Amino acid sequence: MIHQINQVKEFYSKFNIHVPNHDEGECMDIEAVKMRTKLATEELQETHDAMMAEDRVGILDGLADQLYILLGTVIENGLEDKIVEAFNEVHRSNMSKLGADGKPVLREDGKILKGNNYSPPDLSKILYGSKK
Repeated sequence: MIHQINQVKEFYSKFNIHVPNHDEGECMDIEAVKMRTKLATEELQETHDAMMAEDRVGILDGLADQLYILLGTVIENGLEDKIVEAFNEVHRSNMSKLGADGKPVLREDGKILKGNNYSPPDLSKILYGSKK
């Protein structure tokens, strides 16, 4: 994922896209937040439409575009050095959703529920170095 983050950073550099300086306490401004949300929504809709049309090229395009937008959002929030570790922690947490019998606990519609051994992700530890 680091290679892909660096590719998006290259895009940002070449196209002069502002990245907040998080070391100086700068955050995304509200207009940037709105733009990122709009872009993500548009790409999600395009992917949905492609899936509904069973258009595999469109699905792949939509998914790649969603990932590009997502990684840009990671960068704009200054989290590129945390996202891989955060993903791994969320994966660990998701795997703890299995029931006591080691099988998924499912709701009627197929949604995976939290089993008795569920352990929520500790993302504060990743951001701040210890539990907050």
